[in-house]
Amino acid sequence: MKEKVALGDLSVLDTSLPWDEMKVLAENISYIVTTLGLEGVDLALSSDLGEKGEDCRPGAPIIAFRTEPSVTLQLTNNQPFTGLFNTACPILQGDTVKNITRRLARMERNIKEGTPVSLYRWTDPVLGPRKMPDMKTPLAGLTQVMEKEAFNINLEKKKYVMH
Repeated sequence: MKEKVALGDLSVLDTSLPWDEMKVLAENISYIVTTLGLEGVDLALSSDLGEKGEDCRPGAPIIAFRTEPSVTLQLTNNQPFTGLFNTACPILQGDTVKNITRRLARMERNIKEGTPVSLYRWTDPVLGPRKMPDMKTPLAGLTQVMEKEAFNINLEKKKYVMH
């Protein structure tokens, strides 16, 4: 900052910008998430950050990355004549079909953004995966995971429950 003032650039001393940074970020949040390949973005005012917010000034936001605990779910595509057969996908607390579909599109190049993806789970989780699949009825023994359902993960047991 001292260097910019020494060069005659007094704009670094401004306490505001001619535009609303929070509004610009909020309007472009889906672009930011997609472009950077993130799971999500949380926006906060510097006054809400306490001591961390003291280093924040107009045009110089604070960026903090974090990781969330997850459980790996093995996904299988049982459609005949498709190239994508099996993949492991991390499931985060509260994930929905939309979150998982977006994550799959980022992980697998064969799934394009906007491609309709339906998730199914075994109706009988014990016997279902042990049966030989029938290609004439690929959805037999499966129940569709609805858009409104969310994944509740248990990290100790490395399992999930739908709710």
